[in-house]
Amino acid sequence: MMPSQAPARPVDLTGWRKRNGISLAAIAAATKISVRYLEAIERGKFRHLPGGAYGLSYIRQYAQAIHYDADRLVEYYRVVRSEETFAPAPDPPGTWISRVWVRIRSLR
Repeated sequence: MMPSQAPARPVDLTGWRKRNGISLAAIAAATKISVRYLEAIERGKFRHLPGGAYGLSYIRQYAQAIHYDADRLVEYYRVVRSEETFAPAPDPPGTWISRVWVRIRSLR
């Protein structure tokens, strides 16, 4: 079974914002949200946002500031975050299973 891929972003948020003549600095001043969080939203790097209600609030405020459908962006956020949550984590190097495999290979 192939892993599912994250859905395409609903729209190019940076382009949408620029077409509306809105700067990140203006959004940051109006919403009190750090520019780095606003940039993360535009790039779809939601794991860089605070969790829970804060992250959702940042996304809603950003969407409203650029005159975009907040519900659509929040839905995209939820889909992406749910896929990130259920992605299997790789075994860190040096775990017991990797040591066992090294030992088994050395017995050949």
